Amino acid sequence: MKRAVQFCAALALACPFFFEPSRALAHAFGQRYDLPAPLWMYLGGAGAAVAFSFIVMAISLRRSSGTTLGASVDLSRAPIIRWLAHPILIGLLQIFSVAVFVLILATGFFGVQSPIKNFAPTMVWVIWWIGLAMISALLGDLWRLINPWRILFAWGEALAGAEVGAKPYPERLGVWPAVALFAVFAWLELISETGESPRQLAYLIVIYSVITWWGMAIYGRESWARNGEAFTVAFSLFARFAPTGADENGTWKLRSPAVALLTERPIHLSLTVFVLLILSTVTFDGFLETPAWGSILEWVSEDATLRPLLVALQENGVNLLKAVKTSALIIFPLCFMFAYLIFCGLMMWAGKTVPMGDVVGYFALSLVPIAIAYHIAHYLSYLMLAGQLIIPLVSDPFGFGWDLFGTVDHKLDIGVVTAKFVWYLSVTTIVIGHLIAVYLAHVMALRAYETARAAMRSQIPMMVLMVGYTMTSLWILSQPVVESALPG
Repeated sequence: MKRAVQFCAALALACPFFFEPSRALAHAFGQRYDLPAPLWMYLGGAGAAVAFSFIVMAISLRRSSGTTLGASVDLSRAPIIRWLAHPILIGLLQIFSVAVFVLILATGFFGVQSPIKNFAPTMVWVIWWIGLAMISALLGDLWRLINPWRILFAWGEALAGAEVGAKPYPERLGVWPAVALFAVFAWLELISETGESPRQLAYLIVIYSVITWWGMAIYGRESWARNGEAFTVAFSLFARFAPTGADENGTWKLRSPAVALLTERPIHLSLTVFVLLILSTVTFDGFLETPAWGSILEWVSEDATLRPLLVALQENGVNLLKAVKTSALIIFPLCFMFAYLIFCGLMMWAGKTVPMGDVVGYFALSLVPIAIAYHIAHYLSYLMLAGQLIIPLVSDPFGFGWDLFGTVDHKLDIGVVTAKFVWYLSVTTIVIGHLIAVYLAHVMALRAYETARAAMRSQIPMMVLMVGYTMTSLWILSQPVVESALPG
């Protein structure tokens, strides 16, 4: 979808609707904001802010900070919340969610096969994936209520008069199925052009639906949703950052932001990998648009050692650019995981008393605010621009020339965001995300280690990691957006 959307201002002004949105402008701009100060000052200042926050937390936080989850407020007592949580309203919301799901499939299979004239690609890639991830992080786990796969399966169980899936879910399996499915999703989003075709996108949704319902049929609806349904795992991770959420009894509460990312014990290795996969893939998406990636492609094409392999692949009909991107997509998360393991090893050595496996599991969730911050910094402007496509598409979802709600002639407002806004949004969200991550990691250290001194020592490597990633993230977002290809 992103490749199909090119936000080119001149063309958009001439043809306010019939233009192509593009991943080449996933930051949503062809122009760059001219910084009032050198870039190194922004990078150094952001890194210094994160480092200084570590010093402040080391001085101010005590071991008691690691033993409390903070105060929460029962939202179920508020009249408006009771009204919003009424079974009739929830039922109507779920019916609407299923209707949208069916519409996506119908428009994908039977609508005009143009990404910008068909409801399915914009709804899936822009509104659902980018928009719902932000809603999950900033408001709460809406996906838990509107997941159409879960709803349809529950309806099927109600018609059958019995729950299915009696086989216990293996604990050792963790969320590895969700890791595998999310990796495929990342490849489809970032590299493959398959999802740009409405019909092919519909086929992919059907395949994913079969896998999801098969898992639910074997292990039960809730067990598979928690462990095997990739987007339930992803959105619920983001929702742990939100200021609202359900407790163990299902009571909806108002809580301190990010407090649900604190755990009493190390998380499963598979969930650690899932967190790192989300963080690395969204960073990889930004890196693909930088001149540095273009330089890598140029090196690959000119390297004498690789040339025979490239020629052989090309002669066998392999798309070389996709092959190189796929290799990079495999290498990028592995590098993230390797770096994380190195710093966990340093934390284990500095803190002395916590074994390596526990260190890996204790601190992974502290990276979630960084993933959220980068998701917002990288995609918010794209959502604000490409998301406007949904306004005319709701009136003509199939591309047949309808005007059901009188919005088909809606003109896209390309001035809704500016390059200056995007840059300062990026700096703010990236720095805040890392500050929260430093805080979470420090509180987890106070829980994991026997003394505050050991906890502080263990967090010095984590602070170095956070500072480095803060500066790297801002550097990627500051680069000119380019569309790279393998030189001929």
